[in-house]
Parts: sequence; C-alpha cells; structure tokens
Amino acid sequence: MNRIRKSITVRFFSIEASESFFDDFIINFLANRDNSNSSRIFNLKTKKHLIKLGEEHILKENKAYSVSVVRERNTWQTKATSDGQITGISLNQGIIGDPYYFFVVPDKKILLALTSGPIQTLRSVGKSMLEQLQSSRSEKIRLSLIPKEQDFVSLEKLSEKGSLNFKINPSSFSDISSDAPQLIRDLSSNPYIENSAQKLTLNLDFEDAADQLLSRDHIMEIIDYLSDHEGCEMLRVKWHDEEGNANQLDFVNAFFNYRTEITTRHTFIEESVSVEILKEAFATYLDN
Repeated sequence: MNRIRKSITVRFFSIEASESFFDDFIINFLANRDNSNSSRIFNLKTKKHLIKLGEEHILKENKAYSVSVVRERNTWQTKATSDGQITGISLNQGIIGDPYYFFVVPDKKILLALTSGPIQTLRSVGKSMLEQLQSSRSEKIRLSLIPKEQDFVSLEKLSEKGSLNFKINPSSFSDISSDAPQLIRDLSSNPYIENSAQKLTLNLDFEDAADQLLSRDHIMEIIDYLSDHEGCEMLRVKWHDEEGNANQLDFVNAFFNYRTEITTRHTFIEESVSVEILKEAFATYLDN
C-alpha cells in the first residue's frame, strides 16, 4: 500500500469546571486504569463510544493524561469489495467509527484534541469523555477554544443578540459531514450554492429568544465549524454592548492550534502517532 500524507490539526480547549473536578479526574483516571477498567464502551444518545485510558506523561513538569475515544459512525452500513460483493459489516461486539485522541492537563486546565474524523465534533466528544471521568455527574463542564490573544473576549461573554458575517467558497460544501451545524448542511444541499462560482457571503442575525431561528449557541456551533476551515475567508460577530457601543470580533484564525503532517499507510491516525503529535503540540503551547 502506498504511503499517503495526512494533515493533522490539534485544537486547544480550556476546561471550565470546579476545582475539585481536576483532582477527581486524576484519581478516577489512575484508579480505572490500574483496576483493569482502562477501556469500556458506553452509549451517548444514539451513538456508542469506546473510551480507552492511556498513560500519564510529564512534559516540562506538567502532567498530561492521554485518552483515546472511538465514536461510532452509524452511516457506514455496508462493505463493498472489488468483485462486486456488497455485505453488511460484522461488528463482533465492537464499533466502527472515528478515532479521537486527547491530552488532559489538569494543572493548566486545558484539553488538547485531534481526530481524523469531523473536527467540529472535538468539543462534544471531549466533553463526553471528561464527564465519564468525573465523580459528580451533576457538575457542569464547559470547553472553550483558547484564543491566541490574551485579551480576546470569548463568545460566552458576548451579548445574547448580534449578527454573524461570513464569506466562504461554495466548493467547501462538497464534503459536509453529518455532524456539521444544521445551517451548513442546509447550504450544502442547495444545488444553486454548491454549483456557484461566486463566493458566498451571509449576514445572520441571532438572539436568545424563543421566536428566533438562530440563538447564540447556534452561532457558536457555526463558528466552531468555520473558524478552522480553509475555505472560510471572513468570520465576524458584531453586537452592541449595554451602552450601545458597537463591537466586532474576527474569528478567522483567532484560536490557538497546532498543525503538522504525517506520512502513513493507514486511513486513520494510530494511537502511538497521536501521542507524539500531542506532545509536540503541548510543547509548542508551553513555548508561547
């Protein structure tokens, strides 16, 4: 099999949780790993997830804990071979899906994440993984992308009302995953947009009100999806503060990430390779 080059992006999230969560995470991680409970399958909504606990790594005096997750992709229904045979896929008590790899760094309260699946699902899968390793299931965990600028205002602190402006190449809609925001999926299914030679520019109003189609959470999902998208040339949020002053944030390349390439014979990223990439990404983060 020929070797192929695969581009990898590591995304960085801040973990917003109580102080006790981080101590409990370490205790639960080590206890489950040492008691032969290092891997298990659990159901979340309509998808199965395999969670596998890795090792404790020490990088520049910071402890990082590696966790691998495979998230079921149930759109894969059949297997077809070159001789024309079409058969179902035998799972043999396993699951078929996309791999996700994480470094949890309790001292820094950050999560490093990469996947060869849909990158916009990193936040939701990472959050589900952390919830499996917390002591109190009632405790709220929130993940936020880490901005490059220290004084950058996150969307969570913005007004509940505003507008999102973005410009994107229509060819970017040629391969949209089922996990993409609903608005992106609706645009991708429009033949006039997909076949257009003109760049698509949209201005979307949002408001946290019952009669509005787009809420702030919807806008955050779209920004998560488009902020690291090569086809997106403009991604801005505009709003007015309580005093009526106009504000604007540009989210194109606004968040910290680490990009690299690997050469592999596989269609997926191997666990051992992911650990080395995450180590390199964390070292780069510490140097900034």
